[in-house]
Amino acid sequence: MKYGDIIKDIKVNKYEKIYTFYGKESYLIDKLIKKFKESLNGAFIDFNFSTIDGSQTSLDEIISSLETIPFMDDKKIIVIKNFEILTNKRKNFTQQDEEEICKYIKNTPDHAILIFASYSDIDKRKKFSKELGKHGILLNCNKLDNNELLKWAQKKFKKENVQIDNATLNYFLNNLDYQNKNSDKTLRDVENEIIKITSFVGSGKKASTSDIDQLSAKKIENDIFKLIDFIGNKNGSEAIKIFNDMVVKGESPLMVLSMISRQFKIIIQAKTLSSKGESENIIAKSLGIHPYVIKKALIQSRKFDNSTIIRLQNELLRADHSIKNGLKKDILALEIIISKFCI
Repeated sequence: MKYGDIIKDIKVNKYEKIYTFYGKESYLIDKLIKKFKESLNGAFIDFNFSTIDGSQTSLDEIISSLETIPFMDDKKIIVIKNFEILTNKRKNFTQQDEEEICKYIKNTPDHAILIFASYSDIDKRKKFSKELGKHGILLNCNKLDNNELLKWAQKKFKKENVQIDNATLNYFLNNLDYQNKNSDKTLRDVENEIIKITSFVGSGKKASTSDIDQLSAKKIENDIFKLIDFIGNKNGSEAIKIFNDMVVKGESPLMVLSMISRQFKIIIQAKTLSSKGESENIIAKSLGIHPYVIKKALIQSRKFDNSTIIRLQNELLRADHSIKNGLKKDILALEIIISKFCI
């Protein structure tokens, strides 16, 4: 059974008693859980929907949740996230517990839907995993293939009322590098990029490759390089101008902060390895970073001594904490840091 088949079944109130969703595509897992939750009577969701931390729970707690009858609804849903028996990291459950739950899931109550959600791969060799496959649905929520991704992205653009032809959409998706096996991009990242582009283009308009180029990750990365170059050259006005342009184009100030911090981390790492006589290519391989980024980092490292980088990183950490706790406005916090290090 595929992701779309489960969504269709939910729409017609057709359910299995047990589902196991696993894989690195947390976006899909969370969307499925949301769809199940929305299938309940909204007025009594607090009584009939519960989420359990699978790394902290006990067998008794799970069984108790399942045995409790629903309130003013014909079903209740129990979601167990990151259940440790599905992995090899068992701390709270014994072998006997595993045997007991294997027996129990064969006869779960008719009123209950049990969902296991694991945001990584599971050990399919384990008896428990095999039993889940026998008595319910096992769904691998890993990355979408080319056709699935194309259809999914088309729907997202349509929902935002922005036109995009297939050639431009393929160009956009190729730029994101989502399907690269080594890429850590998820559908959540793809959705954020679509929102950024559609906000920039505007409702009712058509997205072009030039719009995508202006907002692409490569363009943003180059803007970060330029911003850091200007800080190194003590040119605060140009550094702040680039930062504000990024914000106008839809980039989150917190994301910019994170990218600046990441680049300075790369700078100090590359600088340390270079001082030991390592070449650019060796440094790139050692850090798992593109050679071009390492080349830029080594050039920029000449403009900052280690103590300045450490002070700047500490300022960025404090700003991140202050912004997330509502103590400082995000844009102002970044502008203050840029100005401070351009004096």
